[in-house]
Amino acid sequence: MVFKFKIISDKVEDFVLHIDADANTTFFELHEAIQIACRFDPAELATFFVADEEWDKGLEIVMFENKQSKQPGRLMKQTILGDILKEQEDKLIYNFDAVNQKSLYIQINKIVMKEKLSSPVVSYNRGIAPVQSSSNRYSADLLADQDSDLQNVFTDFGELEDLNMIYGEIGEVM
Repeated sequence: MVFKFKIISDKVEDFVLHIDADANTTFFELHEAIQIACRFDPAELATFFVADEEWDKGLEIVMFENKQSKQPGRLMKQTILGDILKEQEDKLIYNFDAVNQKSLYIQINKIVMKEKLSSPVVSYNRGIAPVQSSSNRYSADLLADQDSDLQNVFTDFGELEDLNMIYGEIGEVM
């Protein structure tokens, strides 16, 4: 049996991702497929939540065991999709940025009974995924700041005009 998932974001309107995954796939394998398709940083923690019809969070499926948590959860690597998901339109919330509470919303669009897949497959991808975390992106303010160390790295090699005088125009070389 294959689940055909539709994944959307509440932050980026034109982002849509479809992933097909076998019912015997683990949540961790689905997590990896989403990470690759969205180009997220795999070092960031992520969590799945089973959601109800109104997208309220239910059962949590985590990457690592948290002994301090009061709510029992399941581990992604040990939880099979087919053990949790049963019907078309079942929903999941994929929290991919725990610090900033950013999530993707996943719904089963279709269940194909007589198919099997060895690993999740991206069947459709439109738009650009939401930004995972501001901590791993360069800030435009940082680049514009004349006093920043990063700005100094860019100007330590001299101005473009000086380099053109030494090495000639780029077009002349090609």
